[in-house]
Amino acid sequence: MWLCWGFCLGGVSVVHASPLFELTGGNFGLGGFSARSAGASASSTYFNPALLPRARQGVELGVVLVNDAISIEVDGKNPARDVPESAVGNFGTAFPSVPTSWLEEGCDPAQGGNCVAPVPAVPRQSQGSSGNVRMYQSIGFVAHLVPRRLSLGLYALVPYRAFTQAHSFFVDEREQFYTNSLHPELYSDRLTPVSLAFAAGGQVTDWLSIGMSFTLSLNNRANALAYVGNSADVAGSLQLSTRVDVHTGVAPHGSVLLTPFDDLDIALTIHSPQKLVIETEFGIYLPNGDLQRASRPATHDYMPWIFGMGLNYDVLRRGRTTLSLVLSTTYESWSSYINRQNERPLPGYAFQDVWTGTGGVRAVRDDSLGFLFDVTYHPTPVPLQTGRTNYVDNNRIGFVLGSSYDMPIPAWKLAIRFGAQVQLHLLPERSQVKNTPSRAARTASDVRDEWDDATVDIRTNAVAPEAAGLQTNNAGYPGFSSQGLLLGGTLSTALLY
Repeated sequence: MWLCWGFCLGGVSVVHASPLFELTGGNFGLGGFSARSAGASASSTYFNPALLPRARQGVELGVVLVNDAISIEVDGKNPARDVPESAVGNFGTAFPSVPTSWLEEGCDPAQGGNCVAPVPAVPRQSQGSSGNVRMYQSIGFVAHLVPRRLSLGLYALVPYRAFTQAHSFFVDEREQFYTNSLHPELYSDRLTPVSLAFAAGGQVTDWLSIGMSFTLSLNNRANALAYVGNSADVAGSLQLSTRVDVHTGVAPHGSVLLTPFDDLDIALTIHSPQKLVIETEFGIYLPNGDLQRASRPATHDYMPWIFGMGLNYDVLRRGRTTLSLVLSTTYESWSSYINRQNERPLPGYAFQDVWTGTGGVRAVRDDSLGFLFDVTYHPTPVPLQTGRTNYVDNNRIGFVLGSSYDMPIPAWKLAIRFGAQVQLHLLPERSQVKNTPSRAARTASDVRDEWDDATVDIRTNAVAPEAAGLQTNNAGYPGFSSQGLLLGGTLSTALLY
């Protein structure tokens, strides 16, 4: 049998914008979750480059660990809502799905199964993407080309294992063909890529500093044209031609640091949207000369416009010790969110813009030994998922405790910095139940009936009685709950000169 198949080939980027920066905060110095307004170091390259003139010149290296332990529990489903095996071959014009029993138990034609080839079992929530321990190499660099007036910085996080990952899972019933599971929308593979920022900052006057930073924004295009001469021997008859193009751009960010008097700093920051786009083009070349082409874009690691404001106030100066209070907030424009399938949330379920808040203290002695403690609250931008989609997300409460010590080496006019941080993010439990609207009231945003009530059984030419009511393989139906934590830590050292 002569057939031709199109294969999707995804190009993978090596560096791009990453939500990892926003999650872990400043891993060098005393940045922590307040790196937008405190802790001048290489981390300021991304968070607030206007702080770079205050950072000590040098090279910083560290190891960062992040463990995401997010649990997703799906509610039990009434068997009456399952897609029956009798639906196979009798969908009419409806969108074909998979019989629920095939998903839960698999299907083997050799054992009498009603399938063409063996189908492995993929029960609901059996292939979630959480429960990973990831390690990264952190790299930082600060150079003062013109002291106080022009400083350059670099800040990067490079994973030790897979160089990067991009999983374009679906958030509705379409995921039944893949993992048949729900995934944390704002974590998961968003914690895997290489993250890189570079910046310049300068002090304009005694009370004003400005900075500009950039993160790479890549657009990858992969083209695959495949010909399979024999569907029974794909390995032996596949002919494949591929082409991958990578187009590089930058996402700019800016900051202003105001010092109206010696004990107070006011930081204003703006971060433009960041994302990785992979556009997959595939072709179907038929033996009769018919060439069909299509493309599907995927958007990964989307970060919206983020506007930040922070205050750093020295509440106590006593002898060689300074105690500072740090407060900051960000406004995040998640209403513009684009998911991994390059789709916007359905009507009635748009993400919400959110305000986040962070507070902390800094204690520094002799300008060499410092301690930090921050608490942050990040409300979820995701509304309750009572309809078709399953965007999984929770409110997040984060804590970070850290220390930094600069050991001077006067003979060489150098210093070695040792730093450590530990952080904990709590994701309180969030439960949600799907609506089951009547047939007359169903909209595109409601749970989809995968076997329409009016489906005609092609064997009897009559409406199939089993099609009455709602049948769905939506992994989030009839409801689900999520909770968990993220645990992180950093050990770092630096050569300062």
